[in-house]
Amino acid sequence: MKLMIIESPGKLKKLRPIMKKLRPHEDWEVVASGGHIRDLPVSGQDDSMITTGVRKNYSLVYEILDKSTRNVRAIKDAVKKASEIYLATDPDREGESISWHIKEAASIKDYQRITFNEITLKRVGEALASPRMIDMNRVAAQECRRAMDRLVGYMVTKELRRLMGKPTTAGRVQSPAVYMVVLREREIRTFVVIAHFSARLHFLAADGGSTWCADWQPVPDYASKEDPYVRDGQLAQLVAATRNVIVESSDDRKAERAPPAPFISSTLQQAASNSLKWDPDKTMQVAQRLFEQGVITYHRTDNPNVPDEAMADIRAVANTLGMKSVTERRVFSAAEGAQEGHPAITPTNWADTDAGENAEEQALYNLIRIRALASQMEAAIYDVRTVKLIAAGPDGKPLRFTASGKTIANPGWLKLLKNDDTEDSEDSGGAGTSNPVPLLAPRQVLSVHKGECLNKKTQPPARYTKASLIKEMERRGIGRPSTFASILKNISSKGLITEKNRKLVPEALGEETIARLEGVFSFLELNFTRELERDLDRIAQGEDTYRSVITKLHKRLEDELSRQQDQPSAAVQAASRKSAPAPSEVFTCGKCGMGLVRRIKAGKGGWDFWGCSGYRASGCQVSYPTKNGEPDFSKAKGI
Repeated sequence: MKLMIIESPGKLKKLRPIMKKLRPHEDWEVVASGGHIRDLPVSGQDDSMITTGVRKNYSLVYEILDKSTRNVRAIKDAVKKASEIYLATDPDREGESISWHIKEAASIKDYQRITFNEITLKRVGEALASPRMIDMNRVAAQECRRAMDRLVGYMVTKELRRLMGKPTTAGRVQSPAVYMVVLREREIRTFVVIAHFSARLHFLAADGGSTWCADWQPVPDYASKEDPYVRDGQLAQLVAATRNVIVESSDDRKAERAPPAPFISSTLQQAASNSLKWDPDKTMQVAQRLFEQGVITYHRTDNPNVPDEAMADIRAVANTLGMKSVTERRVFSAAEGAQEGHPAITPTNWADTDAGENAEEQALYNLIRIRALASQMEAAIYDVRTVKLIAAGPDGKPLRFTASGKTIANPGWLKLLKNDDTEDSEDSGGAGTSNPVPLLAPRQVLSVHKGECLNKKTQPPARYTKASLIKEMERRGIGRPSTFASILKNISSKGLITEKNRKLVPEALGEETIARLEGVFSFLELNFTRELERDLDRIAQGEDTYRSVITKLHKRLEDELSRQQDQPSAAVQAASRKSAPAPSEVFTCGKCGMGLVRRIKAGKGGWDFWGCSGYRASGCQVSYPTKNGEPDFSKAKGI
């Protein structure tokens, strides 16, 4: 008997018939591990360990997961009967690690490692024809990630709970994710709204029934690039009262708009969040089922390109749709550090318009297929017209106006996909403005139909959505395709952030936790997290070693923890606060967002100021002088 060991039981239904077709004269058994079968223990530590599961020599202690006991027993029984063993876990770094754990737990000595990005007859056959050994560099990278997560998670969480007296948690990747949400919230709190004005002129089209418009450009005549806002409402009213303008220039051009790339793991999660209103965790669960059914390629990938061999199928589908595909495959740039071992997420059979066993699977399949097809269609072509107008303004200064409009000359890929669905709705560029600017000649005089004064306000940065946070995490190199969903689920379930109207807002526990970590632990720094991911990549590529990377992190962590030892515990802090003023709930620190405390000392040489309540916890030294009993925010110190 020949044995194939895979990860997910959901693949068995598809794989078993494939093996009978591929090797009809051979006896094949296919069994599933059910994902991970071993992990570091959650408790138990002795003198040989730095922390639970990590020995002082940095070797790791593993135990069979309770949920995997039955599967491991079945694998061992099958191994005893097998003449050949194929380890066919998923083709990513995590899958490589699972193959190694299976080999170790089942005491497998002779094996062949195979991977396939699609559960199809062709791909499985190709995999069987080119077996290899387990890539121990990739296993080492995965072990290093697990060890780093355990060191940070257990050691720093323990210290935080001592200092805070609250059930908080820290994590090598989860804490930077919370930090990003907290930083955005601080930006919003300290944002100063600027009320300003503009003007818009409306003109009648030649048919007399429709109108087009032009907007005032106050820079450089009435404002500057450094301060582009006009705060004078009367000036804006005068500009809106303009009755005649002269055409300064008119420019017509063609503009191309290329389609977005096919989905990778992160962009699939973003698009499903925006289009289907799904949590990233749900998206990956549904994608897993589609992969197991053999209708999409592997869904944990950061390579945004379709393979060359798919182009013939794409062109055939384009012909049936009455569309034109590109003559040469369109190639998209992958993010820095991307592991381009397998292609973008696409259908396995491009001609299948529907796939999936329920409405959710069908919806996600449609999203994947349309996006992948659109990526290889012709670019959309626009006719763009830009007109510059000029008039006499106050004090002899010119008034400059600009009108832009564009119309679709050739929709190209827009026939399939209207916009980049990974963009939040407020950020998406849309198909262009509907402003029918007519053909105009330079020096032509135009009569203004009507003018309007526009009252505007600057807007604070938008809070993250789950989709936009994933996008920013990916941009900053925080996490990997397989981790984004679990990171968001983790920080939401532990009371560090919450979701309100689909926007992410830090909870009080999250803000306090970040205040304790900030300026103390380097793993919180976003660039540091990116560099650690690069270290893992170097291990996977054989350019660095597990021991050197984990030693470096552990030493830094020990140094940072040692600086906290003289900080009083939560119990000691609570005792000292009995006579100390409570932080204000109204006035907050402009740097870290914690409450301010008024500090008064009467008599000669005394003082009266408002200081940040996070001074002892995080070293924040922001203060404000007292004015009429309140903080004078215009004279901040320490920011």
